[in-house]
Amino acid sequence: MNAFIDTIDKSSLEIEKLQKLFKKSSSRQVSSRDEKDILKAVAITWFQTHRPIVINSVNESAIKHIDGSFQELLSSADKSPLRQKCFSLFKQVKSDLVKLRTDNIVAVVAPVRKTLDTVPNFSNLVADADMQKILASRWDECIKCVENNAPLAAVVMMGGLLATLLLSKVNSLSTPTPVYTAKLAPKNPQGKTLPLKEWGLRNYIEVAHELKWITQTEKDLGAVLMDYRNYIHPFKQKTYNVFLQPSDATILWELCKSISKQLL
Repeated sequence: MNAFIDTIDKSSLEIEKLQKLFKKSSSRQVSSRDEKDILKAVAITWFQTHRPIVINSVNESAIKHIDGSFQELLSSADKSPLRQKCFSLFKQVKSDLVKLRTDNIVAVVAPVRKTLDTVPNFSNLVADADMQKILASRWDECIKCVENNAPLAAVVMMGGLLATLLLSKVNSLSTPTPVYTAKLAPKNPQGKTLPLKEWGLRNYIEVAHELKWITQTEKDLGAVLMDYRNYIHPFKQKTYNVFLQPSDATILWELCKSISKQLL
């Protein structure tokens, strides 16, 4: 896996776990020793483990704000900070981490070679003729969005196309057992795999990689595509201050084509 992307994802996950933990208490201030210890551990992990990996891919100036937030979290662990202040810091760190990954994805991932846009033969995976026509139409629409500098629209179209192809791949199997028993298959609180209709694109991509349907590079870039796809919501885009560029859509379109060919 790309070390930069993997590290950013790990750090983001640690922040999410902190958020969930801190929501379990309604106290105004964070006074629990357990909460403080975990807060301190997450901050130290950033500086000792994650930061050295991240700094190999970006300049220190790019993570100055993130460093400041983690320093504030570390300092808070020795006090009894307001819980709401901690939540604000968690939100800020998560936003900065997502933006850091998005802004630097082109630089940290191996260059993607331009390939032909020819519509593939979907009949190898999808038997229904009407669905084949719909997929071909979606493919053409992706191309139009990419070529006409509509990156957000392009990413949304790509996400829908890939989700359908991944589901079709599952349905084409003689038995879906490997999919449902995959380690990364999403599960309910009781540990039972969720029905496919409740899976998200991230779940499909993670399981597809686990089952060796797609390569590591596709999985890494797929995570970015999923982030971009969520920015269809204006308030989410404003919160994370991320703006897609035509070059981003071009790279992700090559990703989409690559995944599609591997599934077919």
